[in-house]
Amino acid sequence: MKKEMNAPNLAGSEREFSFRAIFFGVLIGLLLMALMMYLDAVLGLDTDVAVVASMIGVILIPLFGGPTNRREVNLMQTCATATTLSAYSLTGNVVPMLLMGEELRLLPTFVILLLADVMGICFVSILRDQFVYDENLPFPGAVMCTTAMDQIDTKDKSSTKILAGAVVVGLIVSFLQNMEYIPWMISFTSWLPVKGMTLEMLIMPLTLGMGYVLGAKIALCMLAANLLVCLVEGPVGTSLGWFDNPAEDYFTGIQDFNLPIAVGTALFAALIPILKQWRTFAAAFNLKKETGQKTERDYSMKSVLVLLVVTSIALTAFCNIYYGISILHLAICIVISLLFAMIAVRVFAESGLSAGLALNITMIVIAYMLTKNGIFSMLLAFMNFNMFILAQDTMYDMKIGQMVSASPKKQIKAQLIGVFFGCIAGVFLFYGIIQVFGLDGDLFTFPFGNMYYSIISGISEGGATSLFNPMRFAMGAGLGTLFTFVGLPAGGIALALYLAPRTIMGVALGGVIRWIIEKTKGNDFAEKMDNAATGLVIGDAVVCVIMVIISIAA
Repeated sequence: MKKEMNAPNLAGSEREFSFRAIFFGVLIGLLLMALMMYLDAVLGLDTDVAVVASMIGVILIPLFGGPTNRREVNLMQTCATATTLSAYSLTGNVVPMLLMGEELRLLPTFVILLLADVMGICFVSILRDQFVYDENLPFPGAVMCTTAMDQIDTKDKSSTKILAGAVVVGLIVSFLQNMEYIPWMISFTSWLPVKGMTLEMLIMPLTLGMGYVLGAKIALCMLAANLLVCLVEGPVGTSLGWFDNPAEDYFTGIQDFNLPIAVGTALFAALIPILKQWRTFAAAFNLKKETGQKTERDYSMKSVLVLLVVTSIALTAFCNIYYGISILHLAICIVISLLFAMIAVRVFAESGLSAGLALNITMIVIAYMLTKNGIFSMLLAFMNFNMFILAQDTMYDMKIGQMVSASPKKQIKAQLIGVFFGCIAGVFLFYGIIQVFGLDGDLFTFPFGNMYYSIISGISEGGATSLFNPMRFAMGAGLGTLFTFVGLPAGGIALALYLAPRTIMGVALGGVIRWIIEKTKGNDFAEKMDNAATGLVIGDAVVCVIMVIISIAA
């Protein structure tokens, strides 16, 4: 049965834009930011923070100030996701600039983050009605969040206890692993019979929890791809001289060799759905508002448009004066970024999946064609990525707000507050991670950052270097297309071709645990234990933040 998308209006006396909603929105957003930054820097993965924020809000807000309602929780969740995603691109798009020798400058990074985020929020706020009332856009994530908010008066106490208990377990285990009292990795490489074989496993709350949430199908597909790389490609490639023995140096051997295959697989897995939905993209350019179109918009379109123009001019002027990028090149990239924001919103609203990878790689290529400068290309891609990610998040939250009869104006205010605090905290958290762990550590491998670095290196050197071989890229494109059409998780498989074996094995173990629980306890119990998996991941991420703070203070 199709879920009803329009909720009845709530009583006007119910609170919505409250201090506790904003306070907990920022607080939860900062926690989830640490989680997301950690996931991306270690695993190259992410999670749906909106659903997590909604669940935490349902549990937490009533503890401070009495009962709540869906609109207040929605506003808290809106502020939380804006805070979380405001600096999400740092681990992917700034790392390549650091690898190219650029210094991490806190104030310029903050300025670009904030201006690009605000532009994304303003742009989709102008298009709110076109998207939230489109009956062809199901917004699956928004439906999930609304379902979570519906549990305000009937929340399951046992689920709360499971989540809290798992956070404590994650904290304890991760802390002991960071202090080296218990191991965080098991190696099977020395037991393998053939030269070139390698196999390791991370036993961490993070990998186990993430694998459980991903589910058995995705985790097992990643495991199968990983075993082929480690046990088949490794010894074959070593014997043929394609790369050095991965058991001795995985990161500069087989990982670099497989990078074009992984990029091709992930890119075409993202592009195929976009190409299949070309009619919806053509409709996205129809900005004419039809007579009689319904609206609950309670903010001034003129004010939002003025803010969009002002931030666009400010961003162009700043990048021109501080970095010396051509105004023409900046103007072209801003227009393209706004177009990409439209596409990102449309894809996410239709499928619940992000086109971020394809759009980011495309912008890197376009920017380099314009500037012929690797650092400028990544800087422009950094700007673009923030813009369309915040646009995607804002429209996601606008749809949830429409479903619970929230005030769009108050949601925009919550978004702007969230990105301000998120940009400040995100820049300092990222700076701390770089200072403490560096760019080439065993744990923080920055898979997407290294991927983008290799992409820009390949483009700048002609596109056919050893780091980005065209034939291997074409092979990956074919695999991505094939996997997409047969219904396999091509994005996960691409990561398994690139990430270190220990990461994939740890994630796969979490997926296997879920499969066992589904078979023995049933799907309902397995879904309830998502609370435990989420708690483990949050606990691990919190320890990471604590260790960064302790290391900096020391």
